[in-house]
Amino acid sequence: MMDSELQTLTREEFASLLSVGNITIPFEHELRLTMLGYIADLDGRLRVTTSGNARIAAAGLLDFHSAP
Repeated sequence: MMDSELQTLTREEFASLLSVGNITIPFEHELRLTMLGYIADLDGRLRVTTSGNARIAAAGLLDFHSAP
């Protein structure tokens, strides 16, 4: 497991990670989640990265971001 995957997120930051692509998240969360490598801006749209999906899975939640 990578160090960034072990980073502690606040409840609100984790909720933002789960919401990327569905709603607008707070800018502070966008900055931190991008810095940690959990999300990326692709052509002006935020997307969860492989590391972000691993972080979600590490929390024992269903990875709904890979669903069509």
